Order: sequence, then C-alpha cells, then structure tokens
Amino acid sequence: MEDMIRLGALFLISFGSGMIDLSLGMGFGFTVTPLMLMLGFTPMEAVPCVLFSSFVGGASSSFFNHRMHNVDFSWNTRASRISLFTAALGVFGSIAGVQMSFNLPQRTVGLYIGFIVIASGALVLASRDLISDFSWLKMSIISLIGSINKGLTGSGFGPVITTGAMLAGIDEKESVSIQSLSEASVSLVGFLTYVFMRESIIYSAVAVMSLGVFFASPIAARVIHRLEGNMMRNMVGVLALIIGTNTLWKFW
Repeated sequence: MEDMIRLGALFLISFGSGMIDLSLGMGFGFTVTPLMLMLGFTPMEAVPCVLFSSFVGGASSSFFNHRMHNVDFSWNTRASRISLFTAALGVFGSIAGVQMSFNLPQRTVGLYIGFIVIASGALVLASRDLISDFSWLKMSIISLIGSINKGLTGSGFGPVITTGAMLAGIDEKESVSIQSLSEASVSLVGFLTYVFMRESIIYSAVAVMSLGVFFASPIAARVIHRLEGNMMRNMVGVLALIIGTNTLWKFW
C-alpha cells in the first residue's frame, strides 16, 4: 500500500513538473529529484528515473509541438538541424562533464552553474536589444556549456539551452521545442549508461514517471501554442532566475 501511494505521488509530481518543464524548457530535474529524495529514494535510484522520464517527455513533447505548429521538425529544417546538432554536442559534452566531475569540488560546480543560469535569465529579461543573429558557433558554445552542466550535476541543461537559444536569435517557441528534443537524446544516453553500469533501477518508478510526463506533453504543447512570445520570454527568464538562485543557495 505504501509503495502504491509513493508511486501515485510520483505520477502527480512528474505530471506537474513536466508541465512546467515542457512549457518553459526547464525545471523538471530541479523539482523532481529533491522530491524523490523526500519520498525515500536514494540519489542513485532517483537519477535514472529522472533521465528516462526526461527522454519520454522530450520526445513526446517534440511530436506534439510539431503537430501544434510550435516548431517545424520536418527533415532538414533549421529547427531539426539545430536539435540534432545540440543533441550530438550534448552527448559529448555530458561525457566530458562526467569526467570533470571527478576532479572538481561539487561546491565549485554548483556555484558555477548557479551563476551561469542567473546570468542567462537576467539577459533574457533585460532587453531584446541583447539578442544577436543566429550562428552555429554561438549554438556550439551554448550546447557545450549546457551539456557539460548536465554531465557535472545531472541538471543545468534546460535553462542554459533555452535561454541561450533565445539570446542567439531563435524564436521563443522554437527555443523551448529545440531544448526538449535535444535533451531527450542526452537523457537517453545517460539512462543507458546507468543500465550498462548495472546500477539499481526501479522500473516501476520509471514507468509511472514516464506516464506522468507523457500525459503532460500535449497539454504543454497547447500552452506553448497559446502563449504570446514576450510573455513566454519573461516566464522563462523568471524561472531561470529562480532555479539559478536556488542552486547558489544550495551550494553557497
């Protein structure tokens, strides 16, 4: 009975957090992981659940965003090329981040990510005059920073990619959609790493959390479709400031 209650709570948590993350491009790992620890899961049990459900949420929301015309993921469009490019760099960057995590103090890493996310959010809120024309070089730098964050701590990918894409000149709705699709690939690679390492994976929790974010996906796509660009940008900026501030507070 206790396990059923815990799984029910996980479904509601993943659905609610998935709505925020898939609508604004960040916040799933930031909210779900600590709540799983409060429910009695260990970090090694929580992370693979978060990774696989992030993959499901990213893949399903990308499908619904395409259907709702929030983004065009048809073959060889700019959005699909950027997503594949970001995902590829994300995989390599996350591997590099994992290697770096063995040599850097967690406090230093946490403070670094907190400052990066706060700066990104502040820039998004500051002015549209700060936005520059899109370039692959800028997207490469953004992708590497976000993916290294992912490898270092398991979080920090969404805030950097979403805000960075907006600052690089990509439309708000496209930025969130691109982040979702690219993070799906990075999350799947991370989950498979846990499988190959034969780490303890609670598949019942994985299934329940994946269902939660899957059901959130079409609703989030409709929210994105109806949100006006400036409002969406402001919400993304504020959420980035909240996540960055919480990260600084946690590691200060």
